[in-house]
Parts: sequence; structure tokens; C-alpha cells
Amino acid sequence: MAEPPAPSKDRRATQEEIDAFFAPPLQEVKPLFIASYLAAQLFFFIALMGPAVVSIQNKAMTLFPDDTAAQASAVSQIAGLGALGAVFANVIFGQVSDRTMWRWGRRRPWLVIGILGMTVGLVIMGLTNTVPLVAIGWLVAQIGANAALAPFVAVLSDQVPEFQRARISSMISIAQNLAVLAATYLSNGLKNNLEVLFIAPAIPAILFMVWFAFVLPDKQLTIRPPRLDLIGLLKTFWVSPIKYPDYALAWWGRFLITLCSFSFTTYRLMYLVNRVGLTKDEGLSVQATSVLIYTIALMVASFLGGQLSDRLHRRKAFVFLASALFGVGVLMLAHTTTVSGFYMVEAVMGLAYGVYISVDLALVVDVLPNPDNAGKDLGVFNIANALPQSLAPYMAPFFLGIGSPEKMNYPALCYFAGICAIIGGVLAIFIRKVK
Repeated sequence: MAEPPAPSKDRRATQEEIDAFFAPPLQEVKPLFIASYLAAQLFFFIALMGPAVVSIQNKAMTLFPDDTAAQASAVSQIAGLGALGAVFANVIFGQVSDRTMWRWGRRRPWLVIGILGMTVGLVIMGLTNTVPLVAIGWLVAQIGANAALAPFVAVLSDQVPEFQRARISSMISIAQNLAVLAATYLSNGLKNNLEVLFIAPAIPAILFMVWFAFVLPDKQLTIRPPRLDLIGLLKTFWVSPIKYPDYALAWWGRFLITLCSFSFTTYRLMYLVNRVGLTKDEGLSVQATSVLIYTIALMVASFLGGQLSDRLHRRKAFVFLASALFGVGVLMLAHTTTVSGFYMVEAVMGLAYGVYISVDLALVVDVLPNPDNAGKDLGVFNIANALPQSLAPYMAPFFLGIGSPEKMNYPALCYFAGICAIIGGVLAIFIRKVK
């Protein structure tokens, strides 16, 4: 196959060339593309979400077995620093991938570079045993992961037509949450071998991401973008909420439900130990079962939600109802002190979040300000995912510490989180561009 012509530094692209390159996709994506996309998503998130959801808590409890306050502090330092790196990395690499002119394409090179960087960070986490070094490892892992994640998400805008987006989005969400389930069971099985727990899942993640990179029909950018100066780089982190109010409402809706989710999941294992009264080993086992219940409920709801949203051409009602129900589930958690009650709440939250994630990403792509800069705009949007993950570990100890020197006031944390999700759902009602 002939290689595309090398871009010229002096040639100015015609409007027809610009329109053709950035034209929205119209052809249905094929099964091979979908299979490789979902496999890469699944194994990427097994490697990434294991530490984010389970392994960091496990590491903190191993480092400080008898000090709950030190455990909470360690989780906040490690998770917070990594998520803060994700905030900047996702936006920067979204912009970089939009502008990459390598012959291998815009998105493909960063998928591979990013997954290798993430693996380096996970190796550091697995082989070190102090909070600062583990935190540095998580920072490196998050930067690498988001170097891959930014172009990975932009592929949805680049390659998937509007009439398939909710269905593909629901499949992506199912793969992501299956990854959380797999990571939870790995954490339970490898609870006494943290080095393997952090490092081993990265190997299949590399293999499947490289496979997707080769399958991806990524085009070489031959239209040289304007030079990016410091002001332009700073603008990378900004989309005007006045000029694009629908995008801003979607951004804040995602921010609030993510803040809600991570306010709880960052401390889920510690909740089971300190609130329900289980041992660490019992908590790991119950957590694995609860995540299984959550994932089954999520998969069913996500599949049905994506199908109905595409068929009815409706997004907002699904997002509103799902966000509100998720918030109610977290409020129920504030009054849950038994394993059976915990399982029931996980089922409610799984149903709600399944509908939410099957539709919300499709809604976001529908309200993007500029499809020409999908990687950059989706990178800005991903701040709504990454920033709450950074803030939640720092904010949660405040609520945990209300009237509790041991930082065990989980009801206060659940009330704060649940209200955030409900407000996020209400914001979706005011989006005007999408039904």
C-alpha cells in the first residue's frame, strides 16, 4: 500500500481538504474494530483500575495495619497525586494527538507510548514500600495511562458514526466495569503478593492495546496545524462555558457524579472494615462479591440503556434519571451496616451507573464544540473524570473526620457524595442541543 504524501511545511490546505479530513464518520464500524477496541479497553482498565479502586487501599492497609488515620492519609496522598497528574496529562495529550503528523497517524503512536509509560509507573508501585515512592509511581502510571486514554477516547469521535455511539459507548462502559470486577478478584487472589498484583495485569494490557493500534484505521494528518505557543497551550485547558453552555453542563454533570463515585470507591474496602466491622480478608471477599453484583446490574442496564437511547434518539432523560438514582443509592449507603444491605445498595448503584455511562459519553460527543479538535475537547472533558479523582481523596478525610478523630464518619461522606450526584443529574435537564 502506498504511503500518504509527506506533509509540506509551506503548503496551505484547501477548505475542501480540511472538510474532507475532519468530516464526521458516516460508515458503520466493523466487528473487528469493535472487538479490538473493547479488548484494549478491558485489559487497559484491568491494569489501571486495579490500583485506583482496590490495590492502593490494600497497599495502605499493609503499610499501616493498625492505624486507620494513617491508612486514610496514605490513600489520599497516593490517589490524589496520581489523579492530579491525570488532569493535566489527558488534556495535553489530547491536544498533542490532535496535532500529531507522524506517518503512523494521530492517535496510534500515543496508544503505544502511553501504555508503556503506564507500565513503568505500575512497576514502581509494585516494587516500593513507602508512601512517597508509591505516590510517584501512581503519578507516572496516570500520566502514561492518560497519554493513551486521550487518543483512545477521541477514536469514538473519529471513527464511530452518531447512530452507533450510544451502543458502542455502552459496550465500552461494560468492558471498563468488567475490568474493575476482574481487578477486584485479582486483588483478592493476590492480596499477599502486591508486586505481582500491580505489575502482571500490565502485560496483557500492552498486547491488546498494540493490537488495537494496528487495527485502528488511523489517518495521517497532512494539514499542518497552526503553531502552538504558550497562550495556545494554556487555552488547551479551557472551553468557554458561555460560548458552549451544553458542553459546560455535560462537563459539570460528569464532574459531580465522578466526585460522588470516587468519594466512596476510594474508601470502599476501608468502609467494609471500619463501618461494617469485617476483617481485611473478609472485606476483600465481600468487596469482590459486591463488585460482581454491581457489574452484573451495570451490564444489563448499560446494554438496555444504550439500545433505548439510540432507538429513541434521547439522551438527557436517561442521564438525569441515572444520576439521581445513583445519588439515592449512595444516600442509602449512609445507613447500611450489614453485608446484605451493602449488596443491595451495590445493585441499585450498578443499575443506575450502567444507564448513565451507556448514554453520557454519547451525549458528550454530540455536544463537542469542535469535531476538528475532538482529542483536545475530550481531553478538557476528561478533567471532569480526573479532577474529582484527585479531589475526592483530599476532601473525603474532612467528612470522615466530622466528630470522629479516627476518620470513620462514613455517613457524612455518603450524604455529601449522594447530593453531588443528584445535582449532576439535574444539570442534564438544561442541555438544549440534545434531546
